[in-house]
Amino acid sequence: MTGALVRHLLVVGAGPGISAATARRLGRQGYAVGLIGRRQEALADLATELRGSVPRVEWAAADAGDAAELRGAVEGLVDRIGPVDVLLYNVSVGREAAVPELTPEDLLADVAAGAVGLQTAVRAVLPGMRERGAGTVLVTGGGSADRPIASMASLGVQKAALRALAEVQARALAPEGIHVATVTVRGLVGEDRQITPDRVADLYAELVAETAGPREGWRTTIDLTP
Repeated sequence: MTGALVRHLLVVGAGPGISAATARRLGRQGYAVGLIGRRQEALADLATELRGSVPRVEWAAADAGDAAELRGAVEGLVDRIGPVDVLLYNVSVGREAAVPELTPEDLLADVAAGAVGLQTAVRAVLPGMRERGAGTVLVTGGGSADRPIASMASLGVQKAALRALAEVQARALAPEGIHVATVTVRGLVGEDRQITPDRVADLYAELVAETAGPREGWRTTIDLTP
């Protein structure tokens, strides 16, 4: 397989829930999958699980909050699989700390991974998307953006910043054929919870298909409720 022949999904913040379901969903459409997460062993396990349902899967460990590390991981996967057609940014830092305990340093670190990493990843995949004249960026948001959780003070800040960043990216990149969309997931995600991972994956597949249509029909911010 070469990058010229195979479409490529890159997941930043890979794990067994939304990202795995999205990989399987797009894998059925022929997408090769690149996985980025913090733990090498967990990525290897996920890749083994996905091998039966995607044409090809590769992975690289990186901290989404470390710009140089994340950029290097993205570029390495592009070299191995090919240019990215679909980027899924699925990172959240669920730090248990209320306002009195949350240090400014921890807040900055959480926002670096939960929001700023999206900009790092987008910049790293942009050359390939520009060369093809098309691409989709999917961003997993959360209801804490406008309904913060007191015991996880940084999470709402992450998700509010992430939504704003996705919206400004959408406006900036649409003229180049790049569709940026963020889904605000308003509920707990899991097989036996309010929203199943497959339901999120199906919506992401819709947004990818939407990219091929007229830009007037592109959605940027979508609410997903139980």
